[in-house]
Amino acid sequence: MERFEARSAAKSLYLLSASLAGLDVSSESPEGIADLVDKGGDLVKEERRPEAVANLLRIIATALLDAQYRNDKRLHENSVMAARDQVCPVYPFD
Repeated sequence: MERFEARSAAKSLYLLSASLAGLDVSSESPEGIADLVDKGGDLVKEERRPEAVANLLRIIATALLDAQYRNDKRLHENSVMAARDQVCPVYPFD
């Protein structure tokens, strides 16, 4: 998978997850997930791709839960990095 495809897929997962959870997303927030994919993308080995995707989903889930706990109806620019800090170190984002 090309980098631009991985970035786009991750942003789509993030936006769809937020929508399913009933949350709005700030305009810069999806770029946070794409940047995370950029940083970890070079490290992903083909045989560990399912693990990398599962960990990306863990970060997204943590961002959603954090918004719920804060009683916030919006994911913000720092939502992804705050979630990453809670979940990591996990492959390939450690």
